[in-house]
Amino acid sequence: MLVPSDIQWDKETEVVVVGYGLAGAVAAITAREKTDHIMILEKQGADSHYSNSSMSGGFVMRPSDVNGSIEYMEALCQVDESLYWTNTDTIRVWAEYTTQDKDWLENLGGQIKFISKAAEYPQLPGADSIEVWQYPGTGWRMMKLMYEQVKSRQIEVWYQTLAQRLLTNEKGEVIGVRAIKARDGQQDEVSIRARKAVILCSGGFEGNEEMKLQYLRVYPIYFTGGSVNTGEGITMAQEVGADLWHMNCCSGRLVLKFPDFSVAFPLNPSGRAFGKHMFRSLSEKAPAGFIIVDKFGRRYMSENFKAHAAWYQLTVYDANRLEYPRVPSYYIFDRRRMEHSPLVLMSRAAGRYRYYKWSRDNKAELKKGWIVNGDTITELANRIGISGKTLNKTVRVWNKHCEEGKDPEFGRNPMELIPLDSPPFYAIELFPGGPNTQGGPRRNSQAQVLNPFGNPIPGLYAAGECGSIYGMLYPATGSNLAECIAFGRIAGENAVCEAEKV
Repeated sequence: MLVPSDIQWDKETEVVVVGYGLAGAVAAITAREKTDHIMILEKQGADSHYSNSSMSGGFVMRPSDVNGSIEYMEALCQVDESLYWTNTDTIRVWAEYTTQDKDWLENLGGQIKFISKAAEYPQLPGADSIEVWQYPGTGWRMMKLMYEQVKSRQIEVWYQTLAQRLLTNEKGEVIGVRAIKARDGQQDEVSIRARKAVILCSGGFEGNEEMKLQYLRVYPIYFTGGSVNTGEGITMAQEVGADLWHMNCCSGRLVLKFPDFSVAFPLNPSGRAFGKHMFRSLSEKAPAGFIIVDKFGRRYMSENFKAHAAWYQLTVYDANRLEYPRVPSYYIFDRRRMEHSPLVLMSRAAGRYRYYKWSRDNKAELKKGWIVNGDTITELANRIGISGKTLNKTVRVWNKHCEEGKDPEFGRNPMELIPLDSPPFYAIELFPGGPNTQGGPRRNSQAQVLNPFGNPIPGLYAAGECGSIYGMLYPATGSNLAECIAFGRIAGENAVCEAEKV
């Protein structure tokens, strides 16, 4: 938006950071090393503020080797000899900076602990270099550290301030932000001048139904965080000529969604404990059996799905029936799984932020009708509206696979071949979804936002999931937090070195 010649600025500073999640905090902390003139705009109120980062499990992907992680990411991103989801220069810088994430956190007084080598695609070259670490106390505790660091550096934060437009001069340089600030019970339009740069750290579009419908591969799709992430940073960047990338990509799995809540709940399919035990699912005997079926009662994939790519399995569309046959799907289990542990991971909506406190034995959710039960498979099928004949056949075949110790249909891990033979039987709806979207303004290795011709838009940077560097395939658990730290630092370092604009 071109600023008028007679604009009256309500605030002037050198760098404006839009969004106060992990990427925004890191960018501000980094820029503060070289300037006193920096501020953060956050649409939420101070008392109700939460971000995807704070609702996360606190996992941080950290490569043990720069060259190995470059090799791994290039293998993930390469489509053919010349086509990549993400260019190699950006991958190289990502590898260099994410390798430093642990040291950067420790220098602030934080810590992360090694969990496991856990590349999502261990068959690819360089996968052995991909490690997962965790911040004790999950993402909520990590963000508490960030808030303390921002406060101790006296970085100004304007809460309840919704950024709406990027302001430009006649040269096309970004020189500020137009926002709506809530104060004293009123909504005031404010213009904030950024003499050097604006950094977009405003997240994705998990809470924007129109954008999800237009950009993602299936609908409906629900997310376990970021209901306040409604894509303003993306549309703001578009107005000033930004190119977009990765808009049809997200970190997606299978989730539970109920009308009572704006956010979804992440499924804990095997019932294993949250944390380090999450990464042992292929080597330890499962505590109970389960299968996943489509809306017609048929299995369609191995339930040992990729944690951040399972949603692709639900994007199949039947053009004759005019429907997605796998939306919703159903998680089918018996008494043993019901009694073992909560059906959801106790982070995000059911965890620290307590949108809802899930019961340990799942009985409260059964009473609410979220979980459906039946004394027989036929009764269960009737109650969820699918063919009893088909679901009975599916369960019989599954139990036979368990007896024989192998799953010739989909290659399920033998350690999870547990029969469904302990009535009553249960079902719960599953939808595609996950932690976050990945798409947004395309950026380069310096975190500069690019136009469709590959040229940087002067004065505009981005970090975090607002234009994440991850494309179709997600590297490993904790990759988003790792990128927030890495590109938050990159954006902060470079933005503060920009020449002042008039």
